[in-house]
Amino acid sequence: MPGNYLLRPKRSPQHRYAYIGVPHDAATSLGNPGARFAPQALREALRGVFDWRLQDGQLADIDRGVIDLSGVEVADWGDIALSYHDTEQCVAETYQTVRDALKAGHFPLVVGGDHGITFPCVKALHDTCQGPIGLIQLDAHCDLLDYSDRQGRYSGSSGVRRSLELERLTGSNVVQIGLRGYATVEQYQMGQHLGVHRISAARLADMGAQAAAEQALSCLQVGHKHASGNGVQAIYLTIDLDALNPGEAPGTGWPEPGGLTSQQLLELVRLLAPHVAAVDIAELNPVYDSRARTTTILAARLLLDCITARL
Repeated sequence: MPGNYLLRPKRSPQHRYAYIGVPHDAATSLGNPGARFAPQALREALRGVFDWRLQDGQLADIDRGVIDLSGVEVADWGDIALSYHDTEQCVAETYQTVRDALKAGHFPLVVGGDHGITFPCVKALHDTCQGPIGLIQLDAHCDLLDYSDRQGRYSGSSGVRRSLELERLTGSNVVQIGLRGYATVEQYQMGQHLGVHRISAARLADMGAQAAAEQALSCLQVGHKHASGNGVQAIYLTIDLDALNPGEAPGTGWPEPGGLTSQQLLELVRLLAPHVAAVDIAELNPVYDSRARTTTILAARLLLDCITARL
């Protein structure tokens, strides 16, 4: 367990988080490379939020009032030392670190890297639970590619497909929110065949973030706050920043036209976070971010909202 902290508790910690960097974009062959720099960029942004806004372990949320973080620990587990020459070995190394964090009683805050980071993290949650698990994916893309000569089996396009090969994750326990644009026929039909629930960006614009979050949790039969209810034992939340409109979040690997607003994404994360057991942020690309670090700062806000919504 590391000795570094992004946030040290002022009293006995009741909520323990592990910030885990996965600086991997070696499998990125279609989008913009550079997501490997995200863990450090986001680490600095999140540390800045804690340094500048916290006073005596408290901060004020404009909508919710004063929030007490004095019992929250955010340990910095550093960036995983990855074997970049071997993508499958990188998957194994990521899996082991996230599993170690879960077994130590920490809530993983995993920061990629391309979206290929999600499968080993979902597998780690799967292997530390006994019952069925659920997956909520905030993303512009299906990520249901099986294999291609260019990307192989483990890439940002195949994380959900690999996750659905796990014994206790079924298509009916996967909810994809924010999909838009055009996909390959293979990925589109695979999602239909497996019974994956889809709430497109266009549909979310009509129904609103709250209704979308409620529907997602209903699909997974989540009964009440802080419980992963009747249907699944635990839920994994993955946030691909290309779910956002690239006009608001340019720092991503594959800027897809259209998309969620930052406010919609913030609301979704706040509503979903109390019900999940681990979260990742993928496809933050500081190389393509604005000079004001718009996307990076938004990603830091998402992690902070995940923490405060779970109190």
